[in-house]
Amino acid sequence: MIRIPFGSSIPVFCYHNVSEVDGHSPERFGEHLDAIEQAGFSTLSALDLLAVVRKEKKAPPKSVVLTFDDGHLSNWLTVVPELMRRGMTGTFFVLTDFIDPGPARTLADAPAMQAMPEALKAALGKGDHSQFVNEGEVRAMLEAGMEVFSHGCRHQGAFRSLRPLARMGEAHARWPAWGIYSDAGPDWPVFEDGSAYVYDGFWPRPGKAGRPRMVLRSPAERLDFCRRDFARSIERIRELNRLETQLFCWPWGHFCADAQAELERAGFAGAFTLERFVNARGTDPFRLSRIGVGRGKTGEWVRARLRMYGSAPAARVFFKFWRKRPEIRRVLYAADTHLVPGDGRQMLDNIRAMRDMGVDACALLDPASPLFRAVEESGAGVFPFSRFGDSAAAGAGLRKLVREEGVDVVHVFDGRAFRMGVLARLLGGRFRLVVNRDALSRSGGLFPLWTGAASGVICDWAGCAEALRRRGAPASRLSVVYDAYRGPDFGEPAPRRKRGTRLLYVGDGTGAKGFDVFLRAAARFCRAGDHRDVEFAAVGVREADMALFDHLLTPAVRERLRVVGEIPRHAVLEEMRASDVLVIPPRLADLPGSLLEGFSLGLPAVCTRVGGMTELVADGVNGLICESEDHDCLAAKMRQLVQDPAARFAMGRVGRAVVRTLLTPEVKAHALMRVYMGERLNAPLPVVELADSLPPLPGDPFGGCSHD
Repeated sequence: MIRIPFGSSIPVFCYHNVSEVDGHSPERFGEHLDAIEQAGFSTLSALDLLAVVRKEKKAPPKSVVLTFDDGHLSNWLTVVPELMRRGMTGTFFVLTDFIDPGPARTLADAPAMQAMPEALKAALGKGDHSQFVNEGEVRAMLEAGMEVFSHGCRHQGAFRSLRPLARMGEAHARWPAWGIYSDAGPDWPVFEDGSAYVYDGFWPRPGKAGRPRMVLRSPAERLDFCRRDFARSIERIRELNRLETQLFCWPWGHFCADAQAELERAGFAGAFTLERFVNARGTDPFRLSRIGVGRGKTGEWVRARLRMYGSAPAARVFFKFWRKRPEIRRVLYAADTHLVPGDGRQMLDNIRAMRDMGVDACALLDPASPLFRAVEESGAGVFPFSRFGDSAAAGAGLRKLVREEGVDVVHVFDGRAFRMGVLARLLGGRFRLVVNRDALSRSGGLFPLWTGAASGVICDWAGCAEALRRRGAPASRLSVVYDAYRGPDFGEPAPRRKRGTRLLYVGDGTGAKGFDVFLRAAARFCRAGDHRDVEFAAVGVREADMALFDHLLTPAVRERLRVVGEIPRHAVLEEMRASDVLVIPPRLADLPGSLLEGFSLGLPAVCTRVGGMTELVADGVNGLICESEDHDCLAAKMRQLVQDPAARFAMGRVGRAVVRTLLTPEVKAHALMRVYMGERLNAPLPVVELADSLPPLPGDPFGGCSHD
């Protein structure tokens, strides 16, 4: 016999299904009920518990409440008979959308039991509710002295992160995905889930190529869902139990203040959670605690929990509260006016990508910044700030802005903004700080030491992240988020049946870009002969600078070289459309945007093993690679592609697939959100795997020809 110290509490146990195929076996469940009887406890109804906490009645000594979630068929066929055999009562929380008309079934005419995940997949995905209690069984349970209340309409889940855990076609895919997707393919991703009452979550919207685009639901949309779901569920359960006072059980035990307010407005009088605390006079009726009973728990475990939670003092010691995980709803991008063009483009692209995903993205910029107007025109909010150089003022100002504007993440793009973010956190600012570091040449000596104060450091190629790690930056902070292509789409390129071949260089005339290497490779190409139908073109090199390269211009190269000069970006794309091969020979580079643009247009690349290019270019798959400054190799690789138009087309097709599937704004937004939520990303781009997955082209696009 268990002695309960002064100040009793009422333990509430939470079960689900009881069958041989899932949950607790009937034998183990019977062991639990016997342990409760032997401890001298008697069962109390949930309505009686509600009256106790409302101080409307006194609790009988040594009382326990038994609850059963989801309304699995085993609750009727197995649980109710076991309870009735012992004169006990139980409270059953059912999913009201799954209760179909029909008479009460017996073991002889009931379908074979399924595990709960499979039952929920069938109910959510196919409308098959046969594994759940029906109307006749609910009425029979009520007539047997049991209670039946609402567990919501359909146990609706929401994706609360974008970390992929499985695919829909895999056996271990979590069942809530069947209620989130309406018609999913087997390769669609499954993410971490939670209650759709509590988490705004990411939801599928129509995307490209028949795949979903994940968008963050707004709090207003979530609360509208709560209102509609609670109203429909309480109406249905009242039809069944005919009670004025209705109780609710939160799916997963997840709850929050605004959802609870909607639950109260719908007419519910109380709610059960999966917190562990005191259930006694004065307990909040919407915070009724329960003890989840795992399938392996023994009768002795039950007796121990009766001792722990049958006593108010002990329940206060062995408490377990639940807290909603924070969701990323607002991201602030910050930078001073000294942004290089690549950083500015990335910031603007990130803002657009986040907003497309439903996240409120805004910026903190100097009004003199050329980005200020561009961000305004994008529709995002912009906060003017011109004191980035005053570290103390900047840190205090950012801390205040974060608090007043409800910012969850601050993503910075330069050293002064990073220092501002670090100081704001040291001053007590509550936000995640993420710093963009995409150029090794701008990584100061103290930068790795400062990264310990950041939540994450984003590099746009893996080599940069590895270099920072070698310099002392914590590996746990470093993530790789590849840049995205957001330019125009000119459609799938077709095989080109033309006589000549155009080799294009895009860049300026500085030594870092390697224009001189390009000219040397062109000269070597021409010396090898068979260059009659080849044109070399250079975009971005000023005519005024050509005198610096006069000594490299052999007669053959001079005759075939077209220098376009500095032109607008749309004109650069037109030059690419007129070309056949993109040549990128830098000595120093991060990840050239021209590479993504060329891939989008179906151009294969001949490049040097510099920066992040070899992370996007797989040798022989979507381009060819040489060592830095090896103009002989470049000439040979250029000749290889000039002589093989079929290889050019095949490689260009893979390159286009890379930017259209692996480097889209949506993919980058997913990656950013994962970093903002605390993940570390460092997976290489699966270029070879993507190439292997492309469907073969029908027939021979070049009609058997191997040359122009």
